[in-house]
Amino acid sequence: MTVAIVASGFSRTVAAQSPALPELTQPVNDFAHVVDAASAAEIDRMSRALQSVSGDVVVVATVPTVEPFADINEYAVKLFENHGRGVGVKGKDNGVLILLAMKERRVRIEVGYGLEPWITDGYAGSTSREVMTPEFRNGRYGEGLRAGAEQIVARIAQARNISIEGVRAPRVTVHPTRTPIPVSVPFIVFIVLLIISRLGGGPGSRPRFWGGGGWSGWSSGVGPFGGGFGGGRGGGFGGGFGGFGGGGFGGFGGGGSGGGGGGSSW
Repeated sequence: MTVAIVASGFSRTVAAQSPALPELTQPVNDFAHVVDAASAAEIDRMSRALQSVSGDVVVVATVPTVEPFADINEYAVKLFENHGRGVGVKGKDNGVLILLAMKERRVRIEVGYGLEPWITDGYAGSTSREVMTPEFRNGRYGEGLRAGAEQIVARIAQARNISIEGVRAPRVTVHPTRTPIPVSVPFIVFIVLLIISRLGGGPGSRPRFWGGGGWSGWSSGVGPFGGGFGGGRGGGFGGGFGGFGGGGFGGFGGGGSGGGGGGSSW
């Protein structure tokens, strides 16, 4: 009897310490009830259209609060996992979650590994600040989420070289900062010695210069300036789609996120 009571109490304690997260089932998961029908329908349409063409997934969720989690970043990572049915496809990790937390007055764009080259932290942050939060400040939560979702869908479509009907080109531009290539002292000494050996050393020696061919390392495309994006990790989902608010959305295939993305407050 005593053991049973202790075990029961322990189970309740564990349950209390493991907060239940809502389950994502559709492109629009409005748990806070703040998204108007027109905005929800448009987000749903864009998300399904993108998935049907590229296999990538964009999902929106609103929650009253992220409590008892420490912050929206931690909550977004856990919600993205969706009880083992994460946003996007497992192995491709090609999903994006746009999360709105009402009490905290914060928005977060959580990005799957496979889309991080295109939906960078900078792009996610700029989309949150420049596109969504101005609408949120005026109480237009649905419109802000719709505009943000369009920016994400547009950027993915641009990167995949596809078009989505009714989706305009991205209006958020993030210019990447080039990282200087570190040059060590031993490397400089090596280059100087190499030049001296090529030019010749002792008296009466004739200078020698490089012939054809040169050093292919500078033009091989290795390093931060070589090449563009690879062929991507996208692919198509099978299956059809239902209408707005209905079933048939296969966007939860175990995709993962490592915490990449950005957000803002209003």
